[in-house]
Amino acid sequence: MVAFLFPGQGSQSPGMGRELLQARWAQETLAVAREITGLALEEIILSQPGELARTAVAQPAILLVEWLAWQALEQKGKEPAVVAGHSLGEFAALAAAGVFTWPEALRLVTARGQLMEEAAREHPGGMVAVLGLPREAVEAVARESGCFVANYNGPTQTVLAGREEELVRAESLAKEQGGKAVRLSVAGPFHSPYLEGAQGELARLLAEVTFHPPRCTFVSGVSGRPEGAPEKIAQLLARQMTSPVRWTEVLDTLVSLGVKEAWEVGPGEVLARLGKRGTPGIRYLALKEVMGHV
Repeated sequence: MVAFLFPGQGSQSPGMGRELLQARWAQETLAVAREITGLALEEIILSQPGELARTAVAQPAILLVEWLAWQALEQKGKEPAVVAGHSLGEFAALAAAGVFTWPEALRLVTARGQLMEEAAREHPGGMVAVLGLPREAVEAVARESGCFVANYNGPTQTVLAGREEELVRAESLAKEQGGKAVRLSVAGPFHSPYLEGAQGELARLLAEVTFHPPRCTFVSGVSGRPEGAPEKIAQLLARQMTSPVRWTEVLDTLVSLGVKEAWEVGPGEVLARLGKRGTPGIRYLALKEVMGHV
């Protein structure tokens, strides 16, 4: 049983998906992306690396590369039994599962990126990964520092979000307990209550989209469990911006479902690395390995 995993923001890099972007069969998808976003995303990815640092650009750019990767695998007759996405990646996962169309996903993600960029300007801050401490210890650090848990990425990797002074306090507390704190290259305190305004705007857009039952098993990063009811999936996606990503629970769910291989359908190797550390019983492949594998 194979799962397709779609990464989120932070996985982008200049030149990502070059072969996919330059494929002749990809031109129709690129044209649709230009029409929806108003951006020449392929040109930005290949020749304007500085723009990829912007949340409003990075999010639709990542989704584009993920969808091209999905199309490439679909052309080879490869379909997943299970899909899941890390934050932004859930939109690609849901489109792959037929819950809504890819153009609808891109419209939502384009708006999402703009809303999150605006929220980051209104609420300056960032995110820090705490390594080497169990989640209970990091949750205590969050409470004492005023931060919020943003991502449960692994047994000893938990990401916090907050304002600058809160992050500095969290880093100090984590180091005092023997942990390591690594700042993430993101523009704001995502997956925290600071995004409530942006989340409300996106929820209104989500209400205009028709959600269909997934044609394969979808595991939600908000609940960490399989979700099949369209109404429930819509509700969870509407809560996503301010809810922690429960990736550790997603990985445990993959094990319980009997997944034997998990393919990272997108740029980078973040999810493959997390999976190898968290659930070594599953064989994880990054996209470059997948394309050579199939």
